[in-house]
Amino acid sequence: MFTTFLAASLSLAIQTDTNDWAELARGDIETMHAQTAAHHPGAVDRQNPEFLVNSEAALERGLALADRVEDQVGYSYALRAYAAAYRDGHYGVGPQRGDAPYLWPGLIVKRTAGVWRVSMTDAANTALDGAEVLSCDGRVPDEWMRDVVFGFSANPALNAQWIIRSPRTFRDSSNPFVDRPETCVFSRDGQSFEQDLSWSVIDLDDWEDAVSQSEEVLDFAFRSFGDNRYWISIPTFGPQDEQVEVMQELIAELAVRAEELRSAEAIVIDVRGNSGGSSSWGVDIIKAIWGEDYAAWRKPVEAAGVDYRISDANIEHVEYIVELLIEYEALDEEAYFREVLAGMLVARDAGQDMYVEIEELEQRAPQADNPVTAQVLYLTDGACGSACLDFSDGMLALEGVVHIGGETVADSDYMELRQMDLPSGYARFGLPIKVYRGRPRASGQAYVPSILYEGSDLSTAALETWIDTLIEH
Repeated sequence: MFTTFLAASLSLAIQTDTNDWAELARGDIETMHAQTAAHHPGAVDRQNPEFLVNSEAALERGLALADRVEDQVGYSYALRAYAAAYRDGHYGVGPQRGDAPYLWPGLIVKRTAGVWRVSMTDAANTALDGAEVLSCDGRVPDEWMRDVVFGFSANPALNAQWIIRSPRTFRDSSNPFVDRPETCVFSRDGQSFEQDLSWSVIDLDDWEDAVSQSEEVLDFAFRSFGDNRYWISIPTFGPQDEQVEVMQELIAELAVRAEELRSAEAIVIDVRGNSGGSSSWGVDIIKAIWGEDYAAWRKPVEAAGVDYRISDANIEHVEYIVELLIEYEALDEEAYFREVLAGMLVARDAGQDMYVEIEELEQRAPQADNPVTAQVLYLTDGACGSACLDFSDGMLALEGVVHIGGETVADSDYMELRQMDLPSGYARFGLPIKVYRGRPRASGQAYVPSILYEGSDLSTAALETWIDTLIEH
């Protein structure tokens, strides 16, 4: 699977402060809606009749908010509300929100195992550090999060999103369509007390630093952690620039030291923070450790096929993918997308809505013995999506692998992101162009670890201590 993501920075037309932001919001939302109808597989997917119903509901909500827009930040959240209504991580919009400030109440609150707790404070609020948040202005934090966060991003049906995005509930992003908590009830040491929140401006980078203060920036790693135990960290399947060489070197080292790994006491394969990329990296990692024969024997059943939505723009996107794969010298993927392109051209000439890719039923590889006797612990968190979920399919099909840590997110059946600039010049929009058919992992299905980590300390050191209790001595 080859996936690109919304660009962080946009090349935008120069606009003035005299913009009619409500009109720009309506125009961009209507364009997203029209592009979805013309290019998204869901719009012609007879197996998902609810898509068009949800799409019309998204349009209604987006335009209702657009009518209330007064400035650029309102424009940005009206667009986000429209896109969020699809509840699909491969469908989204990246609007510029202008210079509207971010504010915080001097504390970071995170939701772990259903409990809202203060995980970090500034100097003025140290007395609240570690306190549980029971309610704010008569509403429990879950209610606040549904309005402040899920009304404009992510999917409340996924437990992982409640964990990852919970700190945004106590951040004022100048969104004109929501309120902010003012007075909260806290609890600590069995005692409840009420305290007003004092909001002040904070730089977004500083806020994100505060959120991640107790977290780590994870890098690729292959290291020992105790006698005859190994820890393999894979923070992305979308390596960029020098990371590509690092990933290649990691896989090569795993292959060279495969015998050592296989007979170890324990192996931890850590994909915390990994939100996807290209699935081929994960396949190569499994082959390196378990060997070609066993990897082929345990390879998960693939989707019965993929349908690609036919449009000129989608065909141009696949042509671009082929060119990119030529540059990357990814021969297998290039060959696959050349076949897809040829099929899409034939389908267009035939006046069809979809190119229906029929997968030839693969003959299963010969049975092979599992060469790994080590206890293998597969560590995930709520970032795991897209190609990381494909890797999870493969990992959890291997005998003896124990899934630990946090619940993953989930994909819909709609994949392969294509991007475009919207007419205002203030936003970039992305939508998927293909739909999986018969994929064993259902649309919206997350992976729940057989052993959940319920601690509040998410550091590697804390996880190592916890994992030590799981290893069979």
